[in-house]
Amino acid sequence: MRRAFLLIAPVLALALTGCPAKPKNGECKTSEDCEDQKDYGPVCVQGRCEECGQDTDCKAGFVCRSNKCVPRPECERDGDCPGGRTCEAGRCVAAAPKAECSGDADCGPGKACEDGRCVTAKPVTAPAPECPADGRYESVYFDFDKALIRSDGESALQKAADCIKKQGDKAVVVEGNCDERGTVEYNMHLGQRRAESAKKYLQRLGVKAKIKTVSFGKEKPLCTEHDESCWQKNRRGDVRAQ
Repeated sequence: MRRAFLLIAPVLALALTGCPAKPKNGECKTSEDCEDQKDYGPVCVQGRCEECGQDTDCKAGFVCRSNKCVPRPECERDGDCPGGRTCEAGRCVAAAPKAECSGDADCGPGKACEDGRCVTAKPVTAPAPECPADGRYESVYFDFDKALIRSDGESALQKAADCIKKQGDKAVVVEGNCDERGTVEYNMHLGQRRAESAKKYLQRLGVKAKIKTVSFGKEKPLCTEHDESCWQKNRRGDVRAQ
């Protein structure tokens, strides 16, 4: 009797507990668990029933993307496209023309880079000089005991020459000046040399106006201090229209 009970007990326990419940709501352990869950997908992927887990789960002409079968794109990279075409959003399209240049340095003489192409450079127009209305042009300054035109003097005389020609001045005067050191006679001579140097430079720049020179020596100082800063201001040539 006891032996019969031991044989019947497992059957009774199975009857009482029932069969193991199948996964539902899209959950799975194997793809077999997805066979009765048609609303989710036939393939078990990481515990969920999905439409696909890899490309081979999809029919011909489709690939698996984010567990969904989608039409296979025409391309995935530029190398998939023939004839130098490029891949954009899964389609092979005509490649954009390669830029001829990225800067003016990539183009030859007389050329400039615009929108990736080398084109004829547009001529650069120099800005018109700012000419004084009263005809008093920028002064030219000299080194101690010298009458040579310095580089800053060349720039000042160039501006003066441009304005003289632009404004059509008929006559110009260049006044030579010196600092307080030296005799009156010596400085009168030095001031004249400075005025003549400025005159000749203006003529070389193409000034056709009549140019008069005069020396004031040390008799017309702009500054009366007894130091180099002041003396430099007085060693000058003043250019003005008449």
